[in-house]
Amino acid sequence: MEFITNKEIIDVVRYSDTSAIIVEKLPLPNPNQYKVQYSLVDFEKKNIEVLTKGAYLLKKFGANFKRISEIIPNFVQCEAAVIYDRRVIAIYPNGEAGIFDRDGELDWSGSFDYHERPIKCLALEGKYFWSICPQENCVIRYSCQNMGVDLRIGGIDSPTFINPTHICFDGGDLYVCCDNNKVRKIDGSNYTVSDYINFSNSVKRFYKYGNYAIAVLNDGTYVMEDNQ
Repeated sequence: MEFITNKEIIDVVRYSDTSAIIVEKLPLPNPNQYKVQYSLVDFEKKNIEVLTKGAYLLKKFGANFKRISEIIPNFVQCEAAVIYDRRVIAIYPNGEAGIFDRDGELDWSGSFDYHERPIKCLALEGKYFWSICPQENCVIRYSCQNMGVDLRIGGIDSPTFINPTHICFDGGDLYVCCDNNKVRKIDGSNYTVSDYINFSNSVKRFYKYGNYAIAVLNDGTYVMEDNQ
């Protein structure tokens, strides 16, 4: 693993198959305020470059990023995806969400929950997206067509995903951070679950990009190659 930063990471967005954008939280003298820094991590060149806010917003929200970023009060703290029909979904960690039409106007706002418990995360898979429900120890697949629950894996009394904190989709499979220091893999072909990585530190988020990954751990953020 190669260390990137010990600053708080607010967001990570795929930029290409071999690079990702990270958003770092930089504290200011006033403890109630902070600024952010956008950086591009190139996995193959093994370097980090400062990126503009506009480049970050374009990758996160698509062509109508200017309008969407005007409507969303805190665009760095939500997860977002441009779905199959060019609408944009944004979900905050507390389950609050918005759906934007093809022109970037807010078409719906509300919240996603499961058994009246908030969900978090947004991992897009074609015409579906995956989220986690930490209080119910499960991951959930939603249909982008009707925004209804399509599939659930795990459950409140199941040891499959204990207190999940993040989910990502890559190469047809899903990767779930759970049980403090584990990343578990859901096989996209048959939905079987297996251990993928056990860290020696608490893992908050894990983003897979082919042979590379970004791991946000309790002691900092790292780039991994071939799971090493």
